Amino acid sequence: MKRFYFISIFSFISIFLISGVSAQEENPIKFKLEKSSPNTYQLRLVHPDNFGVQKDAPHRILMNPGPGLKVVSADLKLKGKTSTRKKEYFETVDPMQVKLEGKGDLEIHAKIFYCDYNRNICIPGKVLQKEVIQ
Repeated sequence: MKRFYFISIFSFISIFLISGVSAQEENPIKFKLEKSSPNTYQLRLVHPDNFGVQKDAPHRILMNPGPGLKVVSADLKLKGKTSTRKKEYFETVDPMQVKLEGKGDLEIHAKIFYCDYNRNICIPGKVLQKEVIQ
């Protein structure tokens, strides 16, 4: 009987770990960088409709400019419209203003806490995205 419990618990933990890894690999959070004037860009956080971004989580967005590019200023605090499904989440996140000088590669590193409403799970999603500024 103890052997059966051990096998059951081991199977459950294995399934849980495998599903957690696959959920992180399928990160639905992306960034979209759009030019609004010569040196000003709008950084938009994009996610599917059935997802929300946690309001009071320790989100982290870092911009790493490559050679020839400089980040002059960046307001990377998340603000937006509150979700109608769960009040602790943003339904949409307002664009964030970023000022850049020069040309080159820009890496966006982020850790965003989001929730999948359909599966009722919340996940810290890691994003590494590269943009070319011309």
